[in-house]
Amino acid sequence: MILLLATFAAAQDLDFGVTPAPGPKESPAFLLTPTRDVKTLFVDCNVGGKQVKVEKTGIRAMSQVTVTFPRNEKVTTAQCFVRAGFTDGDVVEQDVPLEWQYTLPLTVDLSGASADLEARTVTVKASARVDEAEITAYGAGKAILDKRVVALGTGPGPVSVPFVGDPSEVVILDVTLRNASAWSGFTYSPWFLDIPHDDVLFASDSDVIAADEEWKLTKVLAQLNDVMEKYGSMVPVKLYIAGCTDTVGDGGHNAELSGRRARAIGKWLKGHGFAGPVFTHGFGEGLLAVRTGDGEDNILNRRALYMVGANPPPAGSGVPSVSWKGL
Repeated sequence: MILLLATFAAAQDLDFGVTPAPGPKESPAFLLTPTRDVKTLFVDCNVGGKQVKVEKTGIRAMSQVTVTFPRNEKVTTAQCFVRAGFTDGDVVEQDVPLEWQYTLPLTVDLSGASADLEARTVTVKASARVDEAEITAYGAGKAILDKRVVALGTGPGPVSVPFVGDPSEVVILDVTLRNASAWSGFTYSPWFLDIPHDDVLFASDSDVIAADEEWKLTKVLAQLNDVMEKYGSMVPVKLYIAGCTDTVGDGGHNAELSGRRARAIGKWLKGHGFAGPVFTHGFGEGLLAVRTGDGEDNILNRRALYMVGANPPPAGSGVPSVSWKGL
Protein backbone atom coordinates (compact mmCIF):
# COMPACT_ATOMS: atom_id res chain seq x y z
CA MET A 1 0.00 0.00 0.00
CA ILE A 2 1.29 3.45 -0.93
CA LEU A 3 0.28 6.56 0.90
CA LEU A 4 0.17 9.70 -1.21
CA LEU A 5 1.81 12.46 0.80
CA ALA A 6 1.46 15.56 -1.33
CA THR A 7 1.92 17.16 -4.71
CA PHE A 8 3.92 20.31 -5.16
CA ALA A 9 4.22 23.10 -7.71
CA ALA A 10 1.33 24.53 -9.65
CA ALA A 11 1.67 22.04 -12.45
CA GLN A 12 1.88 19.06 -10.09
CA ASP A 13 5.40 18.28 -11.22
CA LEU A 14 6.14 15.62 -8.57
CA ASP A 15 4.01 13.20 -6.58
CA PHE A 16 5.50 11.94 -3.32
CA GLY A 17 4.52 8.84 -1.39
CA VAL A 18 5.72 6.47 1.30
CA THR A 19 5.08 2.87 2.30
CA PRO A 20 3.07 3.64 5.48
CA ALA A 21 3.20 0.18 7.05
CA PRO A 22 6.15 -2.00 5.97
CA GLY A 23 5.44 -5.67 6.59
CA PRO A 24 7.67 -8.08 8.58
CA LYS A 25 10.26 -8.44 5.79
CA GLU A 26 9.71 -5.13 4.01
CA SER A 27 11.85 -1.99 4.16
CA PRO A 28 10.35 1.51 4.24
CA ALA A 29 10.60 3.47 1.01
CA PHE A 30 10.19 7.01 -0.33
CA LEU A 31 8.32 7.02 -3.66
CA LEU A 32 8.63 9.80 -6.25
CA THR A 33 6.71 10.07 -9.51
CA PRO A 34 7.34 12.98 -11.92
CA THR A 35 4.48 14.09 -14.13
CA ARG A 36 6.96 15.43 -16.73
CA ASP A 37 10.25 14.13 -18.07
CA VAL A 38 13.13 14.70 -15.61
CA LYS A 39 16.70 15.31 -16.71
CA THR A 40 18.34 15.06 -13.25
CA LEU A 41 17.02 13.99 -9.86
CA PHE A 42 18.79 14.35 -6.52
CA VAL A 43 17.35 12.97 -3.25
CA ASP A 44 19.04 13.36 0.13
CA CYS A 45 17.28 11.79 3.15
CA ASN A 46 18.23 11.84 6.82
CA VAL A 47 16.98 8.56 8.28
CA GLY A 48 17.72 8.09 11.97
CA GLY A 49 20.89 10.16 11.71
CA LYS A 50 22.13 8.40 8.57
CA GLN A 51 22.11 9.84 5.07
CA VAL A 52 20.53 8.04 2.14
CA LYS A 53 21.30 9.73 -1.19
CA VAL A 54 20.09 8.90 -4.68
CA GLU A 55 21.00 10.57 -8.00
CA LYS A 56 19.29 9.63 -11.24
CA THR A 57 19.07 10.99 -14.76
CA GLY A 58 16.71 10.57 -17.68
CA ILE A 59 13.51 9.72 -15.87
CA ARG A 60 10.41 9.46 -18.04
CA ALA A 61 7.16 11.08 -16.96
CA MET A 62 5.02 8.89 -14.65
CA SER A 63 7.93 6.54 -13.96
CA GLN A 64 8.18 5.83 -10.23
CA VAL A 65 11.50 6.25 -8.44
CA THR A 66 11.91 4.27 -5.21
CA VAL A 67 14.35 5.31 -2.49
CA THR A 68 14.63 2.42 -0.01
CA PHE A 69 15.70 2.98 3.59
CA PRO A 70 17.42 0.40 5.83
CA ARG A 71 14.90 -1.44 7.96
CA ASN A 72 15.23 -0.37 11.60
CA GLU A 73 12.08 -0.72 13.68
CA LYS A 74 13.34 1.98 16.07
CA VAL A 75 13.33 4.52 13.23
CA THR A 76 9.97 5.52 11.73
CA THR A 77 10.64 9.01 10.32
CA ALA A 78 12.85 10.64 7.71
CA GLN A 79 13.50 14.13 6.39
CA CYS A 80 14.21 14.31 2.66
CA PHE A 81 15.41 17.04 0.32
CA VAL A 82 14.44 16.64 -3.35
CA ARG A 83 15.77 18.58 -6.33
CA ALA A 84 14.42 17.77 -9.78
CA GLY A 85 15.69 19.36 -13.01
CA PHE A 86 13.16 18.92 -15.80
CA THR A 87 14.03 18.63 -19.48
CA ASP A 88 12.43 21.99 -20.20
CA GLY A 89 14.84 23.71 -17.80
CA ASP A 90 12.52 24.06 -14.77
CA VAL A 91 13.96 23.16 -11.38
CA VAL A 92 11.84 22.12 -8.35
CA GLU A 93 13.29 21.87 -4.84
CA GLN A 94 11.27 20.53 -1.89
CA ASP A 95 11.77 19.41 1.71
CA VAL A 96 9.60 16.34 2.38
CA PRO A 97 9.00 14.90 5.87
CA LEU A 98 8.16 11.20 5.93
CA GLU A 99 6.63 8.95 8.57
CA TRP A 100 5.71 5.29 8.62
CA GLN A 101 4.79 2.53 11.05
CA TYR A 102 6.05 -1.01 11.01
CA THR A 103 3.44 -3.70 10.72
CA LEU A 104 4.09 -6.39 13.32
CA PRO A 105 3.05 -9.96 12.53
CA LEU A 106 -0.14 -10.91 14.33
CA THR A 107 0.43 -14.14 16.25
CA VAL A 108 -1.48 -15.76 19.09
CA ASP A 109 0.11 -17.33 22.17
CA LEU A 110 -2.14 -20.05 23.61
CA SER A 111 0.25 -21.16 26.34
CA GLY A 112 -1.63 -19.16 28.96
CA ALA A 113 -5.07 -19.27 27.34
CA SER A 114 -7.99 -19.38 29.75
CA ALA A 115 -11.77 -19.30 29.72
CA ASP A 116 -14.10 -17.50 32.12
CA LEU A 117 -17.59 -18.96 32.23
CA GLU A 118 -19.05 -16.05 34.17
CA ALA A 119 -17.56 -13.35 31.94
CA ARG A 120 -18.18 -15.55 28.86
CA THR A 121 -14.73 -14.88 27.45
CA VAL A 122 -11.62 -16.70 26.28
CA THR A 123 -8.39 -14.79 26.87
CA VAL A 124 -5.25 -15.29 24.76
CA LYS A 125 -2.14 -13.21 24.16
CA ALA A 126 -1.75 -11.40 20.82
CA SER A 127 1.48 -9.98 19.43
CA ALA A 128 -0.15 -6.90 17.88
CA ARG A 129 -3.33 -4.85 17.98
CA VAL A 130 -6.54 -6.73 17.22
CA ASP A 131 -9.38 -4.81 15.61
CA GLU A 132 -11.95 -7.58 15.30
CA ALA A 133 -12.57 -11.28 15.79
CA GLU A 134 -14.58 -13.65 13.64
CA ILE A 135 -15.93 -16.37 15.95
CA THR A 136 -17.67 -19.62 15.12
CA ALA A 137 -19.08 -21.72 17.96
CA TYR A 138 -19.48 -25.47 17.49
CA GLY A 139 -21.52 -27.79 19.66
CA ALA A 140 -21.66 -31.59 19.92
CA GLY A 141 -21.25 -33.29 16.56
CA LYS A 142 -19.59 -30.07 15.35
CA ALA A 143 -22.96 -28.47 14.76
CA ILE A 144 -22.59 -24.70 14.23
CA LEU A 145 -24.30 -22.91 17.13
CA ASP A 146 -23.45 -19.33 16.20
CA LYS A 147 -21.14 -17.29 13.98
CA ARG A 148 -20.43 -13.58 14.11
CA VAL A 149 -17.82 -10.83 13.85
CA VAL A 150 -17.19 -8.70 16.94
CA ALA A 151 -15.15 -5.51 17.31
CA LEU A 152 -12.31 -5.70 19.86
CA GLY A 153 -9.89 -2.78 19.44
CA THR A 154 -7.28 -4.05 21.90
CA GLY A 155 -3.77 -5.46 22.08
CA PRO A 156 -0.95 -6.19 21.92
CA GLY A 157 -1.05 -8.35 25.04
CA PRO A 158 -4.01 -10.15 26.60
CA VAL A 159 -7.06 -10.16 24.34
CA SER A 160 -10.45 -11.33 25.64
CA VAL A 161 -12.66 -12.86 22.98
CA PRO A 162 -16.36 -13.19 23.86
CA PHE A 163 -18.23 -16.46 23.62
CA VAL A 164 -20.87 -16.74 20.95
CA GLY A 165 -23.57 -19.32 21.40
CA ASP A 166 -24.82 -20.78 24.67
CA PRO A 167 -21.76 -21.44 26.89
CA SER A 168 -23.38 -24.61 28.23
CA GLU A 169 -23.45 -26.03 24.68
CA VAL A 170 -20.24 -24.67 23.16
CA VAL A 171 -17.55 -27.32 22.65
CA ILE A 172 -15.16 -25.51 20.29
CA LEU A 173 -14.60 -21.85 19.46
CA ASP A 174 -12.91 -21.27 16.09
CA VAL A 175 -11.51 -17.71 16.13
CA THR A 176 -9.81 -15.50 13.55
CA LEU A 177 -8.24 -12.27 14.86
CA ARG A 178 -7.67 -9.41 12.41
CA ASN A 179 -6.16 -5.96 12.20
CA ALA A 180 -5.68 -3.66 9.23
CA SER A 181 -2.82 -5.66 7.75
CA ALA A 182 -2.69 -9.14 9.30
CA TRP A 183 -4.73 -11.99 10.70
CA SER A 184 -4.20 -15.05 12.87
CA GLY A 185 -6.49 -17.91 13.78
CA PHE A 186 -6.79 -20.28 16.70
CA THR A 187 -9.14 -22.91 18.08
CA TYR A 188 -9.96 -23.17 21.77
CA SER A 189 -12.34 -25.35 23.72
CA PRO A 190 -14.04 -23.79 26.75
CA TRP A 191 -16.03 -27.00 27.08
CA PHE A 192 -16.33 -28.17 30.67
CA LEU A 193 -18.58 -30.69 32.43
CA ASP A 194 -19.02 -31.34 36.12
CA ILE A 195 -19.71 -35.08 36.43
CA PRO A 196 -22.58 -35.70 38.87
CA HIS A 197 -21.77 -38.61 41.19
CA ASP A 198 -22.11 -40.23 44.56
CA ASP A 199 -19.07 -39.29 46.59
CA VAL A 200 -16.54 -41.98 47.40
CA LEU A 201 -16.18 -41.50 51.16
CA PHE A 202 -12.83 -42.19 52.76
CA ALA A 203 -12.01 -43.23 56.30
CA SER A 204 -10.35 -40.57 58.39
CA ASP A 205 -6.70 -39.97 57.38
CA SER A 206 -6.93 -42.61 54.63
CA ASP A 207 -6.71 -42.69 50.85
CA VAL A 208 -7.88 -46.30 50.54
CA ILE A 209 -11.01 -46.87 48.44
CA ALA A 210 -13.18 -49.29 50.40
CA ALA A 211 -14.62 -52.22 48.45
CA ASP A 212 -18.19 -51.18 49.27
CA GLU A 213 -17.50 -47.73 47.72
CA GLU A 214 -16.34 -49.00 44.33
CA TRP A 215 -19.86 -49.15 42.88
CA LYS A 216 -19.83 -45.37 42.91
CA LEU A 217 -16.76 -45.32 40.69
CA THR A 218 -18.35 -47.87 38.38
CA LYS A 219 -21.20 -45.40 37.78
CA VAL A 220 -18.71 -42.55 37.21
CA LEU A 221 -16.78 -44.67 34.73
CA ALA A 222 -19.94 -45.33 32.71
CA GLN A 223 -20.62 -41.58 32.56
CA LEU A 224 -17.06 -40.86 31.50
CA ASN A 225 -17.25 -43.42 28.71
CA ASP A 226 -20.48 -41.82 27.48
CA VAL A 227 -18.78 -38.41 27.47
CA MET A 228 -15.81 -39.85 25.59
CA GLU A 229 -18.12 -41.33 22.95
CA LYS A 230 -20.03 -38.06 22.50
CA TYR A 231 -17.16 -35.58 22.51
CA GLY A 232 -13.95 -37.56 22.01
CA SER A 233 -13.88 -37.09 18.24
CA MET A 234 -13.96 -33.28 18.66
CA VAL A 235 -11.77 -32.52 21.66
CA PRO A 236 -9.36 -34.34 23.96
CA VAL A 237 -11.50 -35.47 26.90
CA LYS A 238 -9.40 -34.91 30.02
CA LEU A 239 -10.47 -35.87 33.51
CA TYR A 240 -9.67 -33.57 36.44
CA ILE A 241 -10.04 -35.01 39.95
CA ALA A 242 -10.09 -32.69 42.95
CA GLY A 243 -9.30 -34.45 46.23
CA CYS A 244 -10.72 -33.05 49.49
CA THR A 245 -10.48 -33.61 53.26
CA ASP A 246 -12.32 -32.61 56.40
CA THR A 247 -10.78 -30.12 58.84
CA VAL A 248 -9.07 -32.64 61.13
CA GLY A 249 -5.28 -32.24 61.03
CA ASP A 250 -3.07 -29.42 59.80
CA GLY A 251 -3.45 -27.80 56.38
CA GLY A 252 -0.23 -29.12 54.89
CA HIS A 253 -0.99 -32.71 55.81
CA ASN A 254 -4.53 -32.44 54.48
CA ALA A 255 -3.36 -31.01 51.16
CA GLU A 256 -1.04 -34.01 50.74
CA LEU A 257 -3.72 -36.48 51.87
CA SER A 258 -6.33 -35.07 49.51
CA GLY A 259 -3.85 -35.36 46.63
CA ARG A 260 -3.38 -39.05 47.42
CA ARG A 261 -7.14 -39.55 47.44
CA ALA A 262 -7.47 -37.93 44.03
CA ARG A 263 -4.68 -40.11 42.63
CA ALA A 264 -6.23 -43.26 44.10
CA ILE A 265 -9.50 -42.55 42.31
CA GLY A 266 -7.69 -41.69 39.09
CA LYS A 267 -5.74 -44.94 39.17
CA TRP A 268 -8.94 -46.92 39.78
CA LEU A 269 -10.68 -45.31 36.81
CA LYS A 270 -7.67 -45.77 34.52
CA GLY A 271 -7.28 -49.35 35.67
CA HIS A 272 -10.92 -50.09 34.87
CA GLY A 273 -10.94 -48.69 31.35
CA PHE A 274 -11.03 -44.89 31.22
CA ALA A 275 -8.94 -44.06 28.14
CA GLY A 276 -8.46 -40.31 28.57
CA PRO A 277 -5.68 -38.46 30.38
CA VAL A 278 -6.19 -37.89 34.12
CA PHE A 279 -5.04 -34.89 36.15
CA THR A 280 -5.29 -34.51 39.91
CA HIS A 281 -4.90 -31.90 42.63
CA GLY A 282 -5.29 -32.00 46.38
CA PHE A 283 -7.37 -29.11 47.71
CA GLY A 284 -7.21 -30.23 51.33
CA GLU A 285 -9.81 -28.29 53.35
CA GLY A 286 -10.39 -25.80 50.55
CA LEU A 287 -13.53 -27.33 49.03
CA LEU A 288 -15.69 -28.41 51.95
CA ALA A 289 -19.02 -30.02 51.13
CA VAL A 290 -20.22 -29.18 54.64
CA ARG A 291 -18.95 -26.06 56.37
CA THR A 292 -17.49 -27.01 59.74
CA GLY A 293 -15.17 -25.55 62.32
CA ASP A 294 -11.51 -26.53 62.53
CA GLY A 295 -10.77 -30.06 63.73
CA GLU A 296 -14.24 -31.50 62.97
CA ASP A 297 -14.45 -35.05 61.67
CA ASN A 298 -17.06 -35.08 58.89
CA ILE A 299 -17.07 -37.96 56.41
CA LEU A 300 -18.97 -35.89 53.83
CA ASN A 301 -15.91 -33.70 53.43
CA ARG A 302 -13.61 -36.66 52.72
CA ARG A 303 -14.45 -36.90 49.04
CA ALA A 304 -13.42 -36.01 45.47
CA LEU A 305 -14.88 -33.99 42.61
CA TYR A 306 -14.79 -35.09 38.95
CA MET A 307 -14.66 -32.67 36.04
CA VAL A 308 -13.96 -33.20 32.35
CA GLY A 309 -12.85 -30.71 29.73
CA ALA A 310 -10.43 -30.12 26.91
CA ASN A 311 -8.61 -27.67 29.19
CA PRO A 312 -8.37 -27.22 32.98
CA PRO A 313 -11.56 -26.12 34.79
CA PRO A 314 -12.16 -22.47 33.81
CA ALA A 315 -12.87 -19.51 36.04
CA GLY A 316 -16.49 -19.61 37.13
CA SER A 317 -16.48 -23.42 37.41
CA GLY A 318 -16.31 -23.32 41.21
CA VAL A 319 -12.83 -24.81 41.30
CA PRO A 320 -9.81 -22.51 41.81
CA SER A 321 -7.16 -22.25 39.12
CA VAL A 322 -4.27 -24.54 40.11
CA SER A 323 -1.41 -26.48 38.58
CA TRP A 324 -2.91 -29.89 37.88
CA LYS A 325 -0.60 -32.90 37.81
CA GLY A 326 -0.92 -35.64 35.22
CA LEU A 327 -1.38 -39.15 36.52
